[in-house]
Amino acid sequence: MSRVFARIGRFAASSLAGAAGAAACGVAASSCVTPLRFAEAAPYAGPKETDLRETSYPIPEHYHGKWRVRVLKVRRPPAGVEARHEINEYNVRVYLWSPDYEKVFTNNDNADLVATDTCKNTVYVVAKRTACETPEQFGIDIATHFMTEYPFLSKCKIELDEKPWGRAIVNGEEHDHSFVLGGTEHKRASVEIGRDSLGKLLRPTVISSIVGMTILKTTQSGFTGYLQDKYTLLPETEERCLATELCADWTFMKSDPPPDYAAVRKAVREQLKLGIFGPARGGVYSASLQATIYDAGCLVLDAAPHVKDLQIFTPNLHYLPASFLDRLGEKFEDDSFYPIDSPSGTICCKVVRKNV
Repeated sequence: MSRVFARIGRFAASSLAGAAGAAACGVAASSCVTPLRFAEAAPYAGPKETDLRETSYPIPEHYHGKWRVRVLKVRRPPAGVEARHEINEYNVRVYLWSPDYEKVFTNNDNADLVATDTCKNTVYVVAKRTACETPEQFGIDIATHFMTEYPFLSKCKIELDEKPWGRAIVNGEEHDHSFVLGGTEHKRASVEIGRDSLGKLLRPTVISSIVGMTILKTTQSGFTGYLQDKYTLLPETEERCLATELCADWTFMKSDPPPDYAAVRKAVREQLKLGIFGPARGGVYSASLQATIYDAGCLVLDAAPHVKDLQIFTPNLHYLPASFLDRLGEKFEDDSFYPIDSPSGTICCKVVRKNV
C-alpha cells in the first residue's frame, strides 16, 4: 500500500512541476500535462434482446421530463447605468405528455421523443430570453415554449420552487448586488398547458403556493369543548402556544389580461398573517387552528379577487408547557415550553368562492 501512495505522490509531484515549468515559460499548464486516457470499450457484439415480456398490457398513463433543473437568473442594469441587480433562483421540474410516446415504452421507438437533456437545455434557453421575475410567469413561458416548439405534445406541466434569496443589508443599507439566503419559507408554482381538439393551446392552469411558512403565537389561543371519552388525555386550555408550518395553494379566476402574480401572492400572504395573528396590538383569539385557518382563508378571498380557491395545510408544531417545573422548585407561568415535532396534528381546509 505504501508503494501505491509513493507512486501517486511521484505522479502528483511531476504534474505540479510540469505545470510550474509551463507557467514560468508563459505556456498554459493544460497544454503541457498529458491527460489520462481510458481505453474505449468495444461495443457489445452479442444479441440485443430488448423485450422479455410475453404479454403486452395497456399503458393508461405515461409521461417523461426532467427534475432538479436549477437556474439562477440575474437581471443586470444596462451598461453605464447605476442600478441594483435583481435575482431569482428556481428549481424546475418538467413533465411532457404525448400520445405518440406510448410507442417509446411499447415498441422501442424513440422517434420525435424530446430527450430529457433537451428539457434541461430548454429551461436555460427560456431563462435567457425572459425576465423570470415570478415562478408563475417563468413556468408559463417554459410550458408555452414546449407546446409551441413541439406540436405533437398534448400537455406540458412545469413545477417550480424558488429559493428565498433576500437582499443583503450592510450598515443598515440595502446592498446593490449582494444577497442572503432566507429560511424555510419559499414560493412554489405549478403551470399546466394543454391543447383543445383542434390543437390550439388552452389557457394556462396556474397553481401558486406558499411552502414552509413557519409561524408562532404565544397567547390568544386555546382548545376546549372537544369530545371527551375514555381515550382522551388532552386537558382543555384557554392559554397555549399555537405554531404551525403552513403551506397554502391557490388557483386563479379566468381573467384577461392575466393577474399580477406577485401582487396576488403578497395579498394572500398578508391576509393569512392577519387571519392567524390578528391586529398587531392585541391580536385575535384562536378557538382552534381549524377555525383560525378558515377565517384566514375567507379574508384572502375578500382581499384577492383573482383567487378562485385556497387550500391551507397546517401541521401542528407543538410547544408543550414545562409543567414539571413545580417538581424542580419553580412555578410554570406560561413562560417555559418544550417543543416536540412528532406526533403532529394535521389540519387542512379549502375555501372556495360561491357559484364558481
